[in-house]
Amino acid sequence: MKLITKENLSQFVDYYHGFHDSHITALNYNIAAAKIECLIDVYWSGEPTITSSGVYETNKTKVRIIFNEIEQCNNKAMFAWDYINNSFIDYVNIKNKEFICFADDQKNPLVYIVCESMEYEELNS
Repeated sequence: MKLITKENLSQFVDYYHGFHDSHITALNYNIAAAKIECLIDVYWSGEPTITSSGVYETNKTKVRIIFNEIEQCNNKAMFAWDYINNSFIDYVNIKNKEFICFADDQKNPLVYIVCESMEYEELNS
């Protein structure tokens, strides 16, 4: 698993295009360990290409994210048709302590997680 840091955060968000058009397929809570596992079907990753027929090749993949040492979490009912338009992932300060925040939308998130660290990996299909 790769750790998200201040140094690679921008690169991570850019590579996955802010998870635009992607779907959260699972949220698994481990309350005793203060962890949440999130699975996302990613629609855009890397550099999209255009095929000879004029269709975008978006490099679909699945990403597993582990949120460690949860500080805050809120999620609303999600449905199969809910998708991420543009996620919010950034460092935030709460009570004079820095955390990383993930939300599937900045203004009206269905999923909002604030934690001490965030790791990810791509899962082979």
